[in-house]
Amino acid sequence: MTSNWQQLFLARLPICILFIIALYFLYPKHLFLYLILWLFGAFLHNSFLSIIYYNRDYIKSISIEAIGFIALITQLLLLKNELDLTLLIKSYAISIGIKAMVSIIYYHSFLKFEKISFQLHMLLLSFPFFILGVSGFLQSKIDVYAYSFFYDGKPLGEYQIISGFYIFAQSLVTLLSFPFVKNFYRLKGESIKNLKTLIIKYGIIINLIMVGIIYATLWYGYKIKLSLLQICIGYFISFPSYVYTTHIYNLIRNKKESIVARICVFSFIINLLLSLLFLYLDYNVTGVMLANAISQLFCMFYALKYKIDE
Repeated sequence: MTSNWQQLFLARLPICILFIIALYFLYPKHLFLYLILWLFGAFLHNSFLSIIYYNRDYIKSISIEAIGFIALITQLLLLKNELDLTLLIKSYAISIGIKAMVSIIYYHSFLKFEKISFQLHMLLLSFPFFILGVSGFLQSKIDVYAYSFFYDGKPLGEYQIISGFYIFAQSLVTLLSFPFVKNFYRLKGESIKNLKTLIIKYGIIINLIMVGIIYATLWYGYKIKLSLLQICIGYFISFPSYVYTTHIYNLIRNKKESIVARICVFSFIINLLLSLLFLYLDYNVTGVMLANAISQLFCMFYALKYKIDE
């Protein structure tokens, strides 16, 4: 396990380095170090996910995500009255850097390389998953970037807090399906369908509870009050992932990562364009939340086109 992980890690590392070099020419110098922290931190954290899935380290996974989430929300709470795109990038970078550090603490033994070698075939094998990670990452943040073009300071800080909670709610489906990921490749079609039904049933209830928790936390913790319409829209930001997650796993199992990447890219474009449109039409937070929900529903219906094998 350690040897295979190290080979994949070293195969993907040159791609990460190329992106870091590109950052130097594409972004202002005062953001360069934070963007390096963001990109390399995300690279490290995502690299350890395969170990987490293989070992079924539920508690470690939850603690990593919770620590990163708390770090982000704490920064946003402290800075919410003066938040702009620069501070937003710095906050994200620090929270992802913290997640990477916690991951290293848990799995530092995997970074003890006996020899360093580069294998091109391992790079080609892992490249689709790298693209998936990048596209999924952009999809989860694009609504906030769009919002930052129209608002800064307190409004931007408040929306980022709202968005952060719904991203966390979306991630719960990963924890729910966690026990099955390691053996997913061995499951037959009927077993996957049963798993999908189970996740959806629990997801309906869990998502309702999460929407209530998000509303209460935003109101009592941050004095941010969501309208009834925003609460309803919020439900459809986080619920579709309970429906399409097993389909995404199944596509990857059948080596159709390109389809998954296509779904992510199309969803990203839809979210971006609709967010900009609704903000231009002055629909504010409601409009951006609606764009996010529509992009998630698109992911769901697109993924459902690809049936689970028998």
